[in-house]
Amino acid sequence: MRDLPARMTQLQAQIRAGQVSAQDALMAQVQRGQGLNAKFPCVVDALPISAPGVGPLAGIALAHKDIFQLNDRTPGCGVGLGHAQAGATAAAAVAALQQAGASQWATLVMAPHACGATSQNKHFARCVNPLDSDAAVGGSSSGSAAAVAAGMSYAALGTDTAGSVRIPAATCGLIGLKTTHGAVSTQGCAPLAPSLDSVGILSRYAQDAREIWAALCPHLARAVSTRTPRCHLWLPEDGVSPEVAQAIRTWAPQLDAHITRVDMADAFDPLNRHAQRVLLWETASTHHASLLEGSAEPGVQAIGLMGLGLPQAWYQASMQSRAGLLQDFVTRYFHDAEFLILPSLAEPMPDWPTVEIGHAAFDRAALFAMHRYMGFVNYLGLPALNLPIARDTRGRAVSVQVLARPFAEHRLLDFAEQVPPVFWTH
Repeated sequence: MRDLPARMTQLQAQIRAGQVSAQDALMAQVQRGQGLNAKFPCVVDALPISAPGVGPLAGIALAHKDIFQLNDRTPGCGVGLGHAQAGATAAAAVAALQQAGASQWATLVMAPHACGATSQNKHFARCVNPLDSDAAVGGSSSGSAAAVAAGMSYAALGTDTAGSVRIPAATCGLIGLKTTHGAVSTQGCAPLAPSLDSVGILSRYAQDAREIWAALCPHLARAVSTRTPRCHLWLPEDGVSPEVAQAIRTWAPQLDAHITRVDMADAFDPLNRHAQRVLLWETASTHHASLLEGSAEPGVQAIGLMGLGLPQAWYQASMQSRAGLLQDFVTRYFHDAEFLILPSLAEPMPDWPTVEIGHAAFDRAALFAMHRYMGFVNYLGLPALNLPIARDTRGRAVSVQVLARPFAEHRLLDFAEQVPPVFWTH
């Protein structure tokens, strides 16, 4: 077929109109993805493509993070190739996309066991950022971000435990949707911290992300609002670089929205502590055997060993406080606003050696800045969207997070559609 269109929704329209067959569309996407993988290596396993499915995603070939079980295949989880396992069934999220007609042509690299804020992984070639080869690629859904930004897949599934969809999306200038905890089943998805894990979507365009979201949660109808949205904006005075803060201050007044500045520093610190406790404890529980054996991956060790020493009473207190803190947060920040906006990355996007542990140029503060404002969202279980809003002085993405009430993913995507794209302008 002729060149593929920029947007998945455009290709869907061509297939529906009979301008291209679903089979030809599949083959064109697979060929493009395979060709680009030489320049942007992020494929773990190439998968056989069967006949197109039936449904709104028929003829769409996607690639996903290698954390999901597939039919007759268990995932490599960032430490190796997947393994054949007769009788294995596709993870619930993958099965939902298959039910909507989508195909999957590849599995994608990730930080080992989904435990890392960057793409650092000794088991695979370095993940190259398609926007800037010197720039970092966030993790742990690093391959998903690289593949989507490179044009190897219109969209990709990832998982987000403490920013693992939003961070890579921020580094690669993408839409990154962290879904409400529990909205998308994690059945068949290798766990890290089950109370925090959520399935997410990476795409170049909000419209494409909506198609994936609608297939994942078809029972959640889109509620269209004609009102000008009201937003709260938290721009921390400490901990955010002047360049990032200025980009957000310049962007916010241009929105077709009512913006009110808020200060949530007093809420953020305790929520962040609760999130860290849960992450440490549950990572230690998930990887208990390998931690005791001394065979755990470095990223798992860094978190899990601290979790082994965490008092169980602290973890239980954080879990018991969770529902009340969520209700308090919703009441406080969404009683008169639909969205809460805050920075994604606290600093301009770093060069990859700066956040590569063990590299001579490694800067711990730069790595911390990549995930500083992420984990508390997972503790609350709220949906959140990474949204690129500007370029920094080196042309790299500056992004914000947009938070909403539980199960308001459609409204987050509505908001994203109203914001002029920074990188993907077709």
